[in-house]
Amino acid sequence: MKLSIITATYNRPMQIASTALPSIQSQTDHNFEWIVINDGANPDTRDIITSIRAITNCAISYIEMEHPKASSGFGLCYARNLGLDASGGDIVSYLDDDNSITPEFVASIRQDFKQHPHLRYSMARQQRRRDVIRNGSVIRQGKQFVSPSTCCSLQQLLWQQEIFDSNGFVHYRSDAPRWNPQFKVFADYEYLLQCGCIWGEDGFGFNNNILVNYIQSSIGIIGSSNYEQWANELSLIVTNQANYSILQENFVERLEQLVAIYKHKAKISLIPKVFAV
Repeated sequence: MKLSIITATYNRPMQIASTALPSIQSQTDHNFEWIVINDGANPDTRDIITSIRAITNCAISYIEMEHPKASSGFGLCYARNLGLDASGGDIVSYLDDDNSITPEFVASIRQDFKQHPHLRYSMARQQRRRDVIRNGSVIRQGKQFVSPSTCCSLQQLLWQQEIFDSNGFVHYRSDAPRWNPQFKVFADYEYLLQCGCIWGEDGFGFNNNILVNYIQSSIGIIGSSNYEQWANELSLIVTNQANYSILQENFVERLEQLVAIYKHKAKISLIPKVFAV
């Protein structure tokens, strides 16, 4: 069973070189391919990947794309869809350029899917940290914590009682959904909903191993967002709830409650409290 790891990067050559790349090179199991999508065709990113491809035994596919206009939707989603089109693995995972995977990631994921034939999509645990960045420097480094908690369920993720993130998320390539560029803050969550609609609750699995190192920053997608954006995107899911068969009535009620909470918070503060200084 071969794994495809998709990394989309936009104008951050030093980030991918210092964080994602070393973790790809350190894998103990080499039965995988790394697909890099250079969103915006940054020349420095091109040079880094070209030089690595010449000296590594790792299978690397490299794709360039024109960065879409903001009015067209979230570029990351377009890039990940290109990665899905190019992938040749039986299963697919994602790794952002500013995050890393442990050396056992590929081995653990492949073993997990081999041992559990019913699996169609799965999430691994993450070592997480939230940093506040100002003018390119970390002014406050967050305390590390592990997420999700042990034996996390799909329901907890759908209810947003646990943090869902696409880094380390794995799914079958066959019949996989497409990333929706209408979403930015909730792009990962919306993709989980789509996977749930296709493969159901029985197809979900949780890998209790800590396989991802994730640093969330105040200048990232979530860190630079505000509660109004959270409310608007979640409202879009509620409005189109008929498209998500995995959302039972009580799930929708939960999302409606969260929308109301985010709207209320938007009136008080435009910055999520996890990054307030």
